[in-house]
Amino acid sequence: RPPQGIGCYMFRIDDAEVVDATMHGSAARFINHSCEPNCYSRVIHVEGHKHIVIFALRRILRGEELTYDYKFPIEEPAAKLPCNCGAKRCRRF
Repeated sequence: RPPQGIGCYMFRIDDAEVVDATMHGSAARFINHSCEPNCYSRVIHVEGHKHIVIFALRRILRGEELTYDYKFPIEEPAAKLPCNCGAKRCRRF
């Protein structure tokens, strides 16, 4: 468990594998969610190793926050995480 005050930065690779970048990882671990993102993520294979890569969906302006859709699975209504992305078409969860 990370020390108090440190966020949790998990990325699901597939049904069986999750990357925990909480203590070690690139700055990409701080990219926030948006229901209308300007980036998307892909898992690629390089020399037998999996890598998470972030691609731009469009031209990104200097100073604009990078975002991608976390695509959380559909949860039980009581367990849904509220979304605060502020997008015009925000799904709210």
